[in-house]
Amino acid sequence: MLGGLFSSTALALDDAVTVRLEAQNNSGQTGTATLLPQGNTTKLVIELSNAPAGVAQPAHIHMGSCDKLDKAPKWPLEAVKNGRSVTIVPVSIETILKDRTAINIHKSATEVQVYVSCGNIIAVM
Repeated sequence: MLGGLFSSTALALDDAVTVRLEAQNNSGQTGTATLLPQGNTTKLVIELSNAPAGVAQPAHIHMGSCDKLDKAPKWPLEAVKNGRSVTIVPVSIETILKDRTAINIHKSATEVQVYVSCGNIIAVM
């Protein structure tokens, strides 16, 4: 399984959504991504364990699921550095949740074709 399906803790669109990030390609990199609604924007915080120190790992929200990602990123995220990334995504949480999307993290800027972690964004209504 490339990325685990994990239902968020949200009960309504005004609540935070937590996504479990599952390791891919034997990276051992797992963690969480928390989406926090902020009106017309969404704060997205990634916490990743076993991330390499000092390596910027590109991260994006893609259309699709971890098992079948659209290769083109929908929204870029701040690179994960030392296991953490904080991004203000320029759309509401409702916009992110209306389609099937997933958060994907790459090994490095030079090895973007290697995925190290992924999580499906799912809202529990």
